[in-house]
Amino acid sequence: MLYASSTPILQEPMMTEPTAPTEKKLNLLQEFREFLTTGDLMSIAVAFIMAVIIKDLVQSFIDNIFTGILGLFLGDSCKIDPDTGKQVCEAFGTKSWKTIQYGAFLNQLLTFVTTAFVVFLLIKAYKKLTKRSLAQDGPSTNDLLTEIRDELRSSRE
Repeated sequence: MLYASSTPILQEPMMTEPTAPTEKKLNLLQEFREFLTTGDLMSIAVAFIMAVIIKDLVQSFIDNIFTGILGLFLGDSCKIDPDTGKQVCEAFGTKSWKTIQYGAFLNQLLTFVTTAFVVFLLIKAYKKLTKRSLAQDGPSTNDLLTEIRDELRSSRE
């Protein structure tokens, strides 16, 4: 269903006085600075960093642990190369299916924990410097209820 609007579709532009270019640049720089220092941008940056680190951790688990466990259940599908004497699985290149490389996975796990801790410390320092929480909360429930009460009282009178 289409609704008719009381405002015309094409409106004439409002005539305003042009602002000085330096003032416009200053406002643009202030807006950009405010955008960079908001908690939302920091939340996105933290999410991006953590996603990359988690991706590496999952990839390491699949390559170093899961593939080895899978090889134990699939049996001997690898051949021994007569030239080198090493076990070669064609599906995984020169990596043996039956090898569980827990050291490489533990290394990646340590990298994950270290990176997460450093990001935590950076966010803690950011909060202290800006004196604001990372996720900006709206008004509390008590504030909202107080506003509703005041509105109801004013509408009665």
